[in-house]
Amino acid sequence: MNTEQLTVAIVGGGLSGLSAATYLARAGVQVTLFEKAAHPGGRAASQRYQGYSLNRGSHAFYSGGSASEVLRELNITYPYSSPAAGDLFLLEQGRFEPFPATAGTMVRTKALDLLDKLELMRVLATFSTAGTAHISVQEWIQQSFRRPQNRYLIAAIARTYTYSDALDLVSAEVFIDKLRRSLFHPVHYIQHGWQTLVDALQAQAERYGAQIKSGTRVTGLVREGNRVQGVRLSDGRVFSADAVIVATTPKEAARIIDVPSFQTLADSLLPARLATVEVALSRQPVQEHTIVQSLDHPVFMSVQSHYTEVAPKGAALITAFKQLSPIKATDPEQDLQDLEAVLDAAQPGWREVQVKKIYLPHIETVGTLPLARSGGFAGRPDYRLPELTNLYLAGDWVGSEGFATDASLASARRVSRLILQAGSSLYAEQRQLSLAR
Repeated sequence: MNTEQLTVAIVGGGLSGLSAATYLARAGVQVTLFEKAAHPGGRAASQRYQGYSLNRGSHAFYSGGSASEVLRELNITYPYSSPAAGDLFLLEQGRFEPFPATAGTMVRTKALDLLDKLELMRVLATFSTAGTAHISVQEWIQQSFRRPQNRYLIAAIARTYTYSDALDLVSAEVFIDKLRRSLFHPVHYIQHGWQTLVDALQAQAERYGAQIKSGTRVTGLVREGNRVQGVRLSDGRVFSADAVIVATTPKEAARIIDVPSFQTLADSLLPARLATVEVALSRQPVQEHTIVQSLDHPVFMSVQSHYTEVAPKGAALITAFKQLSPIKATDPEQDLQDLEAVLDAAQPGWREVQVKKIYLPHIETVGTLPLARSGGFAGRPDYRLPELTNLYLAGDWVGSEGFATDASLASARRVSRLILQAGSSLYAEQRQLSLAR
């Protein structure tokens, strides 16, 4: 296949856009990526402050899924640490108990009684994603567990895994898929934060010849009939391309694409939203309780610096997030109180050693939640629009594969393959025409 004549414009320099740029540039495609921010990375980008690597909330990489496959295919490696089972705790009414992640912690924890433990082990030994796409997490929990404490525990874990308090809306397929994987594949805390992934992907894309244009805003598409001719930049210039990938948020994608049917689709999506607080400390007040799942509030906390170098030596960086509903408003002040209540319990004295605190009361973490009413993963928007034959979509809200980072990178891989297949067909047609002459 002659891909050197194929030009692709990518809008959005997050993990999805960078991954697509790497796939295509490696295949010989002429790739130009446009990122409106000063630096690529999107939600994965880190902010540096006095030796701390600050992120938009907690960033744990759930290994063993599509994201791991894509990074392996692109020859992206990264240093990481994984928490030991003994590092995880449940917090209920001011009391800490081991999180029942292994046989050992299952035996030791007092958060569950014997009958609770027997039921939990039975369900975890037999559960499957089969037939769960169209039922909600809440329905699945009610069907699978009879013990009230197990329902309470599993609901708390489900909120953390799906980044949402709307368990009556989210497809059980999402939670079960992630829960099953977590039993066999460790969580990775990436050295120096997710900026490590951003930098590695950018370097790999540029090594293969991709052009990364940061600080360049795309305002719309240039179209002729049902084909996209290129993208229009904020300074009025037009960049011509054989294909365009829009790898942004749904709201931004709708603005750029400007197709009424897609605008309606984007408006119908329900994103996952969190309230997050991140505190940079001069030291870690308490060495234990580094990962805490609260049962009193929909809050999860982790001492990121305990596992990766995201703070100066001897200092600490702690993040906590509260899962919000996409349809019900909450009080930002109350959300902050709930977050700080977990910090107070797990790391008492943190206020006295605070260097910086960042509170983000309402951040979008995933472009859309896979919903039970739309069939889980399969109900998300397709990679292509019927109105525009050479426009492609990528991101954590696109396609039928994976959730969050897994969906983001899986969609990048999928659209890259679609473009290469389309380019191969186009080249074959052009070659046949030239031979016929």
